[in-house]
Order: sequence, then C-alpha cells, then structure tokens
Amino acid sequence: MRGIALNSSIAVIPEIVSVTLRQLLGRRRAILLLLLATVPILLAILFRLADVHRIGAFTAGIMDAVALTMLLPLVAILFGTAAFGSEIDDGTAVYLLAKPIGRWAIVLAKLIAAVAVTLILTVASAGIAGAIALQPYGEEGAEAARGFMAAMAVGSVCYVTLFMALSLFTRRALVVAIAYWLIWEGLLSSLLAGIANLSVRQYALGVAGGFYKLSANEARVAPSTALTLAIVLVVVATVVAIWKLMRFELPGGD
Repeated sequence: MRGIALNSSIAVIPEIVSVTLRQLLGRRRAILLLLLATVPILLAILFRLADVHRIGAFTAGIMDAVALTMLLPLVAILFGTAAFGSEIDDGTAVYLLAKPIGRWAIVLAKLIAAVAVTLILTVASAGIAGAIALQPYGEEGAEAARGFMAAMAVGSVCYVTLFMALSLFTRRALVVAIAYWLIWEGLLSSLLAGIANLSVRQYALGVAGGFYKLSANEARVAPSTALTLAIVLVVVATVVAIWKLMRFELPGGD
C-alpha cells in the first residue's frame, strides 16, 4: 500500500507543477516581472555605450546592486509567496489537500514550479546583461558573468524556498517577506558583518566569488561555506514547509 501511495504521489507531481505554473504566470504578474528583468539588461547596454573599462564597476553597480539585491528578491517574493498563498487565501487548497497524495509531493511540486520561473527570469537577465557589458573583457569578463549567473541560481532556490515556507505560516507572507528583504538583507546584512552567515544575498555572492574574485566588502562568505549554508537553508525550509502542510487541517476534519 505504501508503494502504491508513493507512486501515486510521484505521478501527480507534474500535474501540480503545471497547475501552479498557470497560477504563477498570470498576465499582470508576468508582464511586471518581465519588465523588471529587463532593467539589468538596459543598464548593461548603457554601461557598454559609456565605454567604462572597469569590470568591478559593472559587477558591483549592476550585477550586485540591481540584479542580485533588487531584481532577484522581488521576483522570488512574488513567486515564492504565491505558490501556496493564493490557494490558501481563496480556500481552494482544501481540494488539493483532500486528495490521497503525500504532502511532501505537493510541497516539492510547488517548489519546482516557483523555482523554475524564478530561475528563468533572473539567470537569463544576469546572463544577457553580462554578455552585453562584459564581452569586451575576454575570459575575465566571462568568469564574472558566470559567477553572477551562478549567484542568481543559488539565490533563486534559497529565496523561493524560504518565502514559500513562510507563506504556509502567515497570510501576510508578502508583507513579511518584503520587510525581511528591506531590513535584514538590505540594511542589517550590509552594516553588521556577523549577519553574513544568515544572509541569502551573501550566500549568492559567496558562490559568485568561486568564479570571479570579489572584494572582501562584497563577498563576506567563502564559496564552499556559502554553498553549504545555502543547501542547509533549502533543506530546512523544505522540511519545515512539509511539516506545516501536514498539520494543515481540512474544514470538518478531525
């Protein structure tokens, strides 16, 4: 019986992913996020036209300050909190949870969908921007572009997992996530060096530092440490999300 239940849960994952993608990619949200994703690309074009011969100026001013610090968290917040949030708010989650499938499969499917669309937008934006602005710098420019594409990938997975888990604990997940982004990631992590080990942005910058050498003021966590902490965060947030969903009570249930 357990084998049948396991196979049934695995088989339904693609269907849940498909439904979640349709929910996440609403017209207004998709247009807004596409516009946001073009900002680093437009800035890269201006950087290239200005003929500024400094890789560090582009990585710090556009890749870090704009793409990694602004674009990535915004996209992850909108997709991560919406993966479950809309269904919980309108009550349609009960139809999904009433089905005889494992709660872990639901969390995994939601996570796959939200991470996938976040990755596509953010990594593509960073990759195109890097190709435009860093192409004249040869291999060094390519290393910087690859580093920040990897940073966007790691940051996407971490942020989305964290915000999706958050959405299962509060209906104000969007507000809490924005507060976390602005206060913890934006203000405190830049002022207090000790918070670096608890900052998703620093995990992403640490991973970028494994491809391209960043200054000590930018990447405060070593690449290996950053990747390890990112994995721990994703695993813990996923387990917490599954645990919380298992405790979700259906109306009229025992």
